[in-house]
Order: sequence, then C-alpha cells, then structure tokens
Amino acid sequence: MRRIFLILFLIVSIGLTGCSRKQKTGKSSISTEESPRVVLKIDDKEYTLSDFQAYLLGKKLEMKELDNATKKALFEDFINTRLMLIDAENKKIILNSDEISFYRKSLEELKVKVDAPVLKSIYENLLISKYLQNAVFKGVKVSEKEAYDYYKQHPEKFVQKERVRVHQILVDTEEKALQIREKLKKSSASEFEKLAKKYSVAPEAKKGGDMGWYEKGDLPTEMENVVFSLSPGEISQVVKTALGYHIFRLDRKQRGRMLTFGEVRDEIKRKLLEEKREEKLKEWLDNLKKEHRITVFEENLGFPYSKEEE
Repeated sequence: MRRIFLILFLIVSIGLTGCSRKQKTGKSSISTEESPRVVLKIDDKEYTLSDFQAYLLGKKLEMKELDNATKKALFEDFINTRLMLIDAENKKIILNSDEISFYRKSLEELKVKVDAPVLKSIYENLLISKYLQNAVFKGVKVSEKEAYDYYKQHPEKFVQKERVRVHQILVDTEEKALQIREKLKKSSASEFEKLAKKYSVAPEAKKGGDMGWYEKGDLPTEMENVVFSLSPGEISQVVKTALGYHIFRLDRKQRGRMLTFGEVRDEIKRKLLEEKREEKLKEWLDNLKKEHRITVFEENLGFPYSKEEE
C-alpha cells in the first residue's frame, strides 16, 4: 500500500498534465516506444497510442478485446476526458489536501492491488467529477415549478396500478402442501410465517414467506389470477406451477391510483436534473472542441476512425 501512495504522490505532483504531455525529448512520459505513435494532438499537447492504451487499462480494458465500434467510442471518450482535464487545469481546479486524503483512505480501505493506470484513472475521475460540479454543472438546477409542470404534463407516468402484498409457502409435493394448508385454516399470520420458515423452499422463506409488493403484470398468470382474487388475510388453495406447490396469503391490497406530486417530486427532480446535465455537458464539450485545435492521427490508431460531423 505504501508503494501505491508513492505512485499517488507522483501523480499529484505532476498535476493535470493529461494522460501524457509531450516532453522536451519529444517522447511520451509513459511510452516505452523508441518512436511514440502520436494519435491525438490538442493544441500543442500530444498523446500517443501508449497513452490511449493506458487509458483503456485504467478501465480494465485492452485494445485486442474490443471491436472497432467500441474502440472508436472509447477514443471519443478519451478526447473528451483530455479536453476536460485541460480545461480544469486552465481553470485551476485541483483536488485539495482533504480530497487527496479521502482518496488515499478510500484506496486503503479497498485492500486490493491497484496498478498505476487504474490509480491514475481513479484520480482523473475524481478530478473530473469536481470539475463538472464546479464548472460545467454550476447553476444547473430544477425548480419546483419545472417538476410540477412535468408531473401535470405526463400523468400517465405516475399511475400506480392495483397492487398487493403477499406471503407464500412453496413446497415440492402436493401432499406436503395440503398438510400445511390444513394447519393454516384457523391459524394466525405469525403461524403462517413460522411454517414458511420451516417448510418453504422459496428464496423469501427466511423472511417468513414475505414476497413484498406486486402490481398487476408482475407475477406469472397462474399466480396472479389467484393472488388478486383473494381478500386481505385470506389464504389460497394449493396452487401448482412449474416451481412447485404454492400457498399464498394476501396481506394488503391497494387499488390503482394516481400518485400525488409529493410522492414523486424527488424522482421527477432527479430525472430532470440528469437530463439537464446531459444536455449541458454535450453543449460544454461542443464548445471546448471549438476552442481547441484537435487533430487525430488515424493512421497511428490501428483501427478505423473518423471525426463525427459537427
């Protein structure tokens, strides 16, 4: 772990130089090639094929395992990441000492071996996250009115179907199911749960057979027809399916209804905020691409690539 921290301090000390800046010698800082194959140039900064491969290794990916379409998409991401790191450097956005300490502590708690490319990828992701919050997404928010307008304009998205909460006991023979069903005729809810824990082979047996809530359409037809025909507290007859022999108990039933704005406000705000941020980021990256001179050396990539039309 001390070795990992040494690597971390080396990364922090070089700051936001991108995946690789062209050195005075004209060679990449991490490339072992005698003649680095430059694949990307942003203004005066050059990035080699080794830099892109290191970027992929940081994501636990290797070039030879990817198809051309995936390589192209990842190279676009590589370009976007370099642009954001350059802009973060220009805006003097860095990780402060507290953030570095948190980063180190998080790595220590992982207790796993982290190689240099992965370590650098984690660092860059943290830095980009701070850059997005402090620059790109600054001021982006969703008002109460926007959320309410969305709620009123899309009522079909907030209809809760009729739903039920159910317990079940599942066994592998009809004989055993009938014996348990007989015991349940005059028993309490707690007795149902005890028998479920003792006899049921279903995954929720340890929870007393509690299956949770289900809306219409969630369960197989042969189960749904039985469950939705029950009244609260009622126990079903033995139901045979491909899984075995079931006994259901209906706990609660709720009619279909329109969810209130208060119930879905936070969900709507999260959705709209995500959409706004995606739109803002696309606009931001488009502007960065106009502000910087970007050259891709496709002949050095080793796979077909053509810059997307503006």
